[in-house]
Amino acid sequence: MKGLQLLATGGALPGRVVTNEDLSRQVDTSDEWIMTRTGIRQRYYCTESEDAATLAIAAARQALARSGLAASEIACCVAATLSAPTATPSVACRVQAALGLPENRPAFDVNAACSGFIYAIAAAHGLLNTLGGRYALVIGCEALSRMVDPTDRTTCVLFGDG
Repeated sequence: MKGLQLLATGGALPGRVVTNEDLSRQVDTSDEWIMTRTGIRQRYYCTESEDAATLAIAAARQALARSGLAASEIACCVAATLSAPTATPSVACRVQAALGLPENRPAFDVNAACSGFIYAIAAAHGLLNTLGGRYALVIGCEALSRMVDPTDRTTCVLFGDG
């Protein structure tokens, strides 16, 4: 997408660390089996007080601070997630409210799994070109630990939250 530039990043991980050893106690697997196939040693799961929205807010807050921009300069907010804690308000609307982004600007979620962040960038780019404005806040966040079958060895070893 011509003319786009990444200004700043932010990140957030939930509080619960789940190791391969932890998973080996719930399914027929081992650290070696998981490492050989995925390269993953540990993943993070949300605690009771965390979800995709709380992680998105923390990451967005960090990115906004690192960018040096004021909240009023953000023309739109797009969140890529398939694990929003509620249908409404969307994760993007929760971020918009928590960070004090202008309420008269678009804020919505894109649900497209692994490719969602690319679609979110494309949507934000289109909005900037259509509505004007220079800056968009684009977020990728998931809380898949609550959606994955913990007894399915082929998937429970892959997904975490963040």
